[in-house]
Parts: sequence; structure tokens; C-alpha cells
Amino acid sequence: MSELNILRGLLLLSMVVGPFATRRFFAAPSRLRAAAHVGAFVCAAVGAFSPLPMLSVAWLLFCVANFVLIVRSRAGWLRSPRVLAVSVPFIFSNIAAVWFVGGANDLHFLGYGAHFSYYAALHGNVIGWILIGTLAALADRDSPQRGIYLTSVLVCLVSFLLIAFGIDQFLALKPIGVIGLSIALPISQLAFLRSVWSRNRPAFILGCVSFAGLVFTMVLAWRNEFSIPVFQAVAGIRGMVSVHGVLNTVVVAPCFLLAVLLDARPTDVGRPKSRETPDSWRG
Repeated sequence: MSELNILRGLLLLSMVVGPFATRRFFAAPSRLRAAAHVGAFVCAAVGAFSPLPMLSVAWLLFCVANFVLIVRSRAGWLRSPRVLAVSVPFIFSNIAAVWFVGGANDLHFLGYGAHFSYYAALHGNVIGWILIGTLAALADRDSPQRGIYLTSVLVCLVSFLLIAFGIDQFLALKPIGVIGLSIALPISQLAFLRSVWSRNRPAFILGCVSFAGLVFTMVLAWRNEFSIPVFQAVAGIRGMVSVHGVLNTVVVAPCFLLAVLLDARPTDVGRPKSRETPDSWRG
């Protein structure tokens, strides 16, 4: 199996989990939304693995529609840090979708070929959409730790932007962004673990698995930044894909998502229709 196919497979997995997570946390049950997800996913899969790469645009349209609806449903989102935090996973989904379309169609955005475009899309989906999106769901709850989650989500958003602009253009910004992520994500996960360890053991265990995986993959990322790779390329597949990418996609993000879902109160998941829920997506 080639590195490109591994990236495609991991991306498709994240495209299943990402919309599921935001749908569970931020929207009422909707058959129409679920059907749109399935249709866009099928187009994305065909576009990634067939000679019809333009079909990948359907995924971008799906992500844009989700973002527009969440903005419309949350009036004054730029004026409220809490609502802005809820919008963050949708922002990441659109950024990742642009990279996905660029990789599938070999558009060379910022000079990136298919491999790096898919890798950027994978980071946007797994870290931004799923992991930080789960933190955004915690920030949307009333809890003593909400301030920590809210701050972490906004710090992560700024840190990702610093990394994006620091890769090729402003090199001094990238380390600042990496430091921001390295602090915000572990602290917020530790806050969650502290809140559940005595009252929800399954959520605590899953959270611990996610936290351990996060720390491990962060160590790999830091070593890679200093050009000290832990895992050498095997059969042309870099360790940052076969180990870092796989762990984040299969273990870190899904385990944290499941932990938070297990700890969700009835009003946090599948909430009934309210003034913040778009009518147009209800089935």
C-alpha cells in the first residue's frame, strides 16, 4: 500500500467521524443532514480513488453548507466567544475540505502536491474538526471547566493559523503555533479527565487512552520539527504518516470523542429543536 492511499483512507475515516461528531453535539437529529453527509462522502471517496477528482468538490460544498447553517443559527457569533468556539470545528472542516479538493485535483495550493495536501487535510479533520470540535462541545456546556475549554479552543484556532502562515512565509510563527497547541490540548484534556475520574470510569479510561496517544504523537511531532525522526520511512511510507497520522486518526481523536459522548448529559447530545437549530436541515 502506498503512502498516498494510506492518507486517502485516513481522510475518508475522518470524513465519517467529523460530521457525526458535530451533528451529535450541535444539531438536532435530521435525516436530511445525514443523507447529505452520505452523498458527499460517496462523492469524496469516488473523487479520491477514481479518475473523477472533480467529484471531491461535493465534499467542500457539504462543509460550506454546514458552516453557513451554524453561522445563521447562532446570531452574533463573532461577538460571543462561546458561540465562536462552536464555529471553530466548522471552520476547520472547510479548511480541510479545500486541501482535500486541492490534493484530489492536484491543484498545488501553496506549492503542495497531493501528499502534503492530503496530510494538511487530515490534520484539519482529525485535530481541528474532531479533537478541537469535541473541546468546543465541552465549551458549549455549563461546567466549572468551561473557561478552560473555551480558552483552549480559541488558542488552538490561533495556533493553527500561526502554523499555516509560518510553514513557508513567516517561519518564526510556526514554533509559536506548535507551542500553543502543545499546551492547550493537553491542559484541556487533563481538565476533562479530572472532571470525570470519580463519576464516569469508562469516560475516564477512554480519555486516558486519548491523552496518552496525544502526548506520544506530540513528542513525535516535536522530534520531527528538530529533524530527529523516531520512525524511519518503510516502503516509502514516512513514520509521520504510518504512526503519527494513524494514531491521531484511529486512537486520539475518536477516543476523546467517545469519552465526551459517554459523559454527555441528555441535553448535550441530540438536543431538541431550539432557536439555535436550523429548520432547513431537519428531516
